[in-house]
Parts: sequence; structure tokens; C-alpha cells
Amino acid sequence: MPELQVSVVLPYYLRLAEGDYQTSQAGEVVQVVAPLLLEGTVPCTSVRALFTPEESADLDEMHKRRVRCGEQLLRRINRLLRWYRSVSRQADITELTRAQVSPFQFAATGAAPPAEWTAPLEYEAVGPQPAVLTLEQTTQAVHDGLASGNDPDVADLFLLDAERALHQGRFRETVLFCWSTIDSVFNRRYGALVDAALLDEWGEARDFFKGLDFKLRNKMSAGMHLVANRSLFREPGDFWQRLSASYSKRNAIIHRGENASEDEATQAVAVARQIVRIMREV
Repeated sequence: MPELQVSVVLPYYLRLAEGDYQTSQAGEVVQVVAPLLLEGTVPCTSVRALFTPEESADLDEMHKRRVRCGEQLLRRINRLLRWYRSVSRQADITELTRAQVSPFQFAATGAAPPAEWTAPLEYEAVGPQPAVLTLEQTTQAVHDGLASGNDPDVADLFLLDAERALHQGRFRETVLFCWSTIDSVFNRRYGALVDAALLDEWGEARDFFKGLDFKLRNKMSAGMHLVANRSLFREPGDFWQRLSASYSKRNAIIHRGENASEDEATQAVAVARQIVRIMREV
């Protein structure tokens, strides 16, 4: 298989010298291309990298390998953007989603491969979806909310913040917004369930079930099974695995300053939404 050059145009103009930018991993390079500064147009920076995917004649495999090349390029770009943002102190330079740099353009540097290898790879942006309500429904709900004297539930506002952060390419913030939502919604409801189930038990025992020593995933599994007969560990499919992976990513961000990918941020939103739904059902 000849080398494939994958390139995208960023929605930003980066004041960087043209050339190769090497990451900490040997051979992992992203190349910054000097922008065309045409009068009357907004300058944008192009970046590209070379990849050598394994040969395949299967169309599905071709697509998967092209997707993998695009994702590897985007990871390098986002690392470059994090450093550029830090050095330049430009707060509006944030990481990018696949849709924000779409289309990914492919070109062969040697012998021409089948056309399926070099077709553009496009992603469609899907932002936060507003509720489908009539004018009367929206008006009445806002009237009722204001008259109640309360603010909207933290879960509703934090999940909207998480969706907005995901759409803007702020993946670490997405994960943290989601786990702030989970911590708030789960612990408040779980505490009420423990108090109701153990009403006549020793107070220190109740406090143990609700305290930090009884770890969060213990509460979500055995604790929930005991007090509500609804363990998150027993939810259908791979939900517990996805929850645990997202929880580990949250800890890695907080304790080790790690970054998050678009897929990890998307997974955090899905996990948070399911936990909020479950805790409102029990």
C-alpha cells in the first residue's frame, strides 16, 4: 500500500512556521502548511500527515482504516492546538471535532491506489437538539418554573453545558460536566433512598452507606441493589463497562491532567443521560 496523505483545513489561522511538528512519539508528525492569504478571504491553516495503512480490497476494511487515519491525524492536531492555545494565550482556540475539520482529504504519494482509498471522508455536525415543544407548552413551562421559586434541576443545565462543550471540541470539560451531573443527581437520590430504606437503623451505619468510604461504584452497584433493587451493574448490555471506563477517564483528567477524545466525551454524555434517567425512575 502506498503512503496516504491525509489533510484537513482548520477553522483557525495559526501563526506558526510551515513545516513538520513532531510529537513525543517517534515518527508521529503533523505538517503545518502555509495558508493562502488571499485578499477578501479569511485565512485558515491546513495541516496534513502521512500514513501507511495495511492493504485491503474489502470496502468496509478500507473505510475503517481511512477512518483510523483521520482520527490519528485529529489527535495530533488537537495536541498541537492545546500547545498553541497555551503558548499564544488565545482562549478561543480550542480542540476540534471530526465534523469541524471535515472533509478529510486523502491523496496517494506513490502509485495510485483504488479510488476508494482516496475519496474524501466527511462528517456532519450534530449539535445539541432543542426540545420539540409548542409555543404554548414552552410558555406554560417557563411560567410554572418561575412561579415555583426554584431553579431548573442541575442535571438539565449541566448536561446542556456538556453537550455544548462536546459540540465545541472541549472534550475534557464535557467529561467533567457529565460527572458533575452524575455526582449531584446520583448522590442526592441515593442518599434519600438509603435514608428511606434504613430509617430505623443505626445512624452511623446509614452514614457509612452514604459516605466516601463506601466508594461511588459500590453505591451504584451493591448499594443500589440493597436500597432500591436497581443495580447499575445489572443494567442491560455493556452499560457498566462504559460507566467504569468513563469514571476512570474522569479520574485521569482530575488526578493526572489527562486529555479526553471526542469518543470519550460522547460516551460520558450517554452515560450521564442514562444515570439521570435511572435515578429519576427509582
